[in-house]
Amino acid sequence: MSSLIALAAACKSHDIVKQSKTPLDSEVLIEVQKLLELAECHHRASLKHIQATVSHSDWYDDVLANAALMVLYASASHSLRVHLAVTAKQRGQRLPTELLPQHSQWISFTRAAHTASTAILKNAMDASNRNQVMSIEAVSTHSRNNLSGTDVLSPQNGPSEHTERLFLPLVASTYSQALGRLSETADSISAHVGRIASFDSDLRELDVCLKTLPILRKCASDALSRRESGEAPESPRQEAPSFDGSSKVSPWVGKYMISVTSMQAPIALRRTIMSFLNEAPSEYPGIIQSILDLPIAEASPFENGMARDALNIDIPPLNATQLLAMDIFAHWLVLVMLLDGVWWIGGIGEWELGQVVSLMKTQELFHQVRDDTETWWPQSMYMVKLELGSSV
Repeated sequence: MSSLIALAAACKSHDIVKQSKTPLDSEVLIEVQKLLELAECHHRASLKHIQATVSHSDWYDDVLANAALMVLYASASHSLRVHLAVTAKQRGQRLPTELLPQHSQWISFTRAAHTASTAILKNAMDASNRNQVMSIEAVSTHSRNNLSGTDVLSPQNGPSEHTERLFLPLVASTYSQALGRLSETADSISAHVGRIASFDSDLRELDVCLKTLPILRKCASDALSRRESGEAPESPRQEAPSFDGSSKVSPWVGKYMISVTSMQAPIALRRTIMSFLNEAPSEYPGIIQSILDLPIAEASPFENGMARDALNIDIPPLNATQLLAMDIFAHWLVLVMLLDGVWWIGGIGEWELGQVVSLMKTQELFHQVRDDTETWWPQSMYMVKLELGSSV
């Protein structure tokens, strides 16, 4: 129940801000702040409940349901804070500290919920002790064949109408070449790290990034490869273990969670894109979060083709492996910018990519290890998105 109250409070906050003609009015901000404080209180209560239940329970339906709701809450809360921060910046106002975006917290909650859910699901599958499998289809084959690109990209599944019409075709037509250049950068960084690596940990983190790269490539291909033609992406028939009475998970809960955790190939565009966080090696989000939690200057609308910093902060130089990790992350954030039609995601992609663009332009080593004859693709897409109109 606590996780549901937390999500409801975040949803109510969204409604208040979106429907208000003066979203930065002090009374509005006070009401939103109180709602988010209430939401955070119930979120922590739900987290404690999961931690207390997961280690000794005979039934996991409530744990799995809470985990799914907590992911929605974390994203919705961050999305709202991003919207308020951008609105305040545009109007030259300052937000209370309590309402500012909270760095990488949304990533950690998404990954933690996925890890807990998949562990429970796998244990439940083993507990069912069945060799037979049954097909778990998100939609029937007949329905899938009748899906059009517009249906798949409907609101809450991905782009807003504006983004679908203007920005999506550009991303779909350029991502393949961009990922090719990213692979070249990865090769260059691998050679650089191989020459200077002093510790095994340096090579381990590089290996994590190199393993993450094909996951990004598959994520982008699944999301975009057939969008230009208006065809729905194919989702191969998959089979997954059923859940019987001994599995500690209700069949309908198990089927749903297999879908949202990407244990089954997702059909909805938002699930396809967000599955990257779940499928990347477990060490990769940690590398990203350690960088995102640095005092990176917020990116403002660009001047002279470059994002400018809102604050003059001395950003420490990143090592080559960290730069590769952020390069991969930035390419994924371009895909996240396509999800501005999903209310609990909104402008997260644009905001986070703005932070990364500001960071990367300060990194001399990054410009040395990649071919600078062409503009960095994530930066180009960020600038285009700003010109087309901000979604945050």
